[in-house]
Amino acid sequence: MPADRRIPTLVRSGGGWDTRSPVSEQIVELVRRGYEAWNSGDRGWVLEHMSEDVEWVTPPEDPEPGSYQGFAGIQAFWDQWRAAVGELRFQPLEFIDAGDQVIVCTRRSGVGEQSRLEVSDTVFQVYSFEGDTCVRVQEFYEKDDALRAAGVAEQEREQGQS
Repeated sequence: MPADRRIPTLVRSGGGWDTRSPVSEQIVELVRRGYEAWNSGDRGWVLEHMSEDVEWVTPPEDPEPGSYQGFAGIQAFWDQWRAAVGELRFQPLEFIDAGDQVIVCTRRSGVGEQSRLEVSDTVFQVYSFEGDTCVRVQEFYEKDDALRAAGVAEQEREQGQS
């Protein structure tokens, strides 16, 4: 992504949504850099910013539903996707700063080299942090489900849409 094209970040502030500089801008920036690292093939950078006992949770309707634990579990999960659809690429469309969580609406795509299986969809990923370490990633196919999981109240969601 060109450096001059910034993706909007919505920020919870007090009782509503704000588009000013977020309090946890460094966490949002860390997630942005994680997508850049992933798309350049640097899975190691992504794992370096996760807890050793990180949990990755996929939705029940996902092709690989479940909960994957720790580096080994997440790498196995990533390898399953890679075997099916090659290198997945992510195009972040929106970042939502929810305090110690970041919600990302992203376009996911890939084509399997041998299977020719193609994936192209939109997924909402909720990253949970303790300090600057990611401790959990949870995926959703619906934005409201991601917002609810991050504890964003209905009133705040409505204000963010106006």
